[in-house]
Amino acid sequence: MQTQQQKKKNKKLFNILMIAMIAVIAFCSVMAVGHIRGWFGSGDSSSAVVTKEISGVANIERSGVGYSLKEKVPLKAGDIIETETGSTVTAKVSGHNALTLNENAELSVKNSEKNDVAFTLNEGEIFADGKDPGKTFDVALDKNTVHAAKSGDAVTFAASQQKGSATVSVMRGSLSVSIEDGTEKDVKAGESLLIAHDNEGHLSAEIATLKAESFDDFVLTQALKCDSKDDLCFAAKDLKKVQETRTAEKQKAQEAAAKEDALYKEIMSSDGSQSGSSSVSGSKSGKSGSSSKVKTCTIQIRCDSILKHMGDLKEGKNKYVPANGVILATSKVEFADGETVFDVLKRACSYTGIQLEYSYTPMYGSYYVEGINHLYEFDCGSQSGWMYKVNGWFPNYGCSSYKLKDGDASSGAIPARECKGEQGEKA
Repeated sequence: MQTQQQKKKNKKLFNILMIAMIAVIAFCSVMAVGHIRGWFGSGDSSSAVVTKEISGVANIERSGVGYSLKEKVPLKAGDIIETETGSTVTAKVSGHNALTLNENAELSVKNSEKNDVAFTLNEGEIFADGKDPGKTFDVALDKNTVHAAKSGDAVTFAASQQKGSATVSVMRGSLSVSIEDGTEKDVKAGESLLIAHDNEGHLSAEIATLKAESFDDFVLTQALKCDSKDDLCFAAKDLKKVQETRTAEKQKAQEAAAKEDALYKEIMSSDGSQSGSSSVSGSKSGKSGSSSKVKTCTIQIRCDSILKHMGDLKEGKNKYVPANGVILATSKVEFADGETVFDVLKRACSYTGIQLEYSYTPMYGSYYVEGINHLYEFDCGSQSGWMYKVNGWFPNYGCSSYKLKDGDASSGAIPARECKGEQGEKA
């Protein structure tokens, strides 16, 4: 009898010990997570970088633990910030300066101390507004570094990091950039620096005059609302004009696609012919037929600028240039999340029987468009080549890096490609 009672006591004691251990483990876990996330102050109050405004979904990885990023969070060295589609993160730096991270971007915090703030832009785009001279920060772009902290001026700039290229555009003040080859470039307000590698890996770093038309929607929006908006090298009315022009161009493309669709349906209903189809279906996800909303954009392929330079065109190539310069009229194309301008171009050309030749660059994991409809780079002079634009904007990186958005969204994608006479990154 005593043996059974002793067993019961031992079992009860064991259960109590187990409960106590679980409680201790749970407490330690809460303390560990709280320490990582800064619930208990843990020294983060000394950080000069604090999240101010978050739009959409953004994440932070700290000490190997990932979780959703919130506002008013002090950032520490080693933190990695990641934004998803449609989201942005704005952080206050040293009190009055601000850094905003665009969607689909990744930013690492190198230092966050009061007099030593530095970041690494792993991928994507930032907008930085440094109102306080001497209290700005450095931003590393791959093997290049933007030294805004050394500037004696208040400085406002945008920077982007994509596969094989980086861009720095200065709208106020001046800064220096250390290039990976050991040289330094000074960039002042009204200038942009493009750092790129060609298909063979050769480096170039060129400064050009900055134009408002070179900004994407993100930079335009940030420039119009930043604290230094009245002191930039561009007037607000000029930036708004660019926005209005792009909105009009997008609307025009959507209307053209709607007319083509209506014409196609009329032809199909009258004789069943598929000739002249203006709609390209399908996506690599295979989800077009699902109950979820189908994402679409419009695409147009043109070479009408060649018509002004027919004397420069290589012999025998004129037969590939349509009389109106339009290789593919504005057409609606379905696409899946994560697909790029290149994915849609490739599918549209395959569906319509348009010749397309491209090459892959393993070093940058990107594709380069060499020719469309048998028209190739340099076929119409030394400056000719295929380029692309989206919503009236010429991205400064290849088309296989530009991820599309739903055409119904405010920044829906409308790829258009032209040969010669335009500014932008070759596709």
